Amino acid sequence: MSTIPLRIILGSLIWIGIVALQIILLTIARFFERTSQQQTWYQLYMIPILFTAVAAVRYVSRIFTHNAQPDFAGDPVADVLLLFAGLLLIGLGNLLYEKMMGERRHDRY
Repeated sequence: MSTIPLRIILGSLIWIGIVALQIILLTIARFFERTSQQQTWYQLYMIPILFTAVAAVRYVSRIFTHNAQPDFAGDPVADVLLLFAGLLLIGLGNLLYEKMMGERRHDRY
């Protein structure tokens, strides 16, 4: 029995979970913008979701090649997409945190 179908299923489930968490963050930002009337730029959350989805497809497609293992490293394009997705999520998450907590940047320190 080949382990390729199992690897595809498990790899896909992991990536679907990661994208689902990003979608939950998008819906939180959208909800907060609608209820508080403060701009959260929730539309920008689609960029890291798309970057992560493209990287996930690239990594899951590596399962079909017999010489490559389906890990989180080794594909330079997917690695760069995940880097940009992560950096953008950090920035957007920090912005959403500041909006939700009502903090100002100069009040922190």
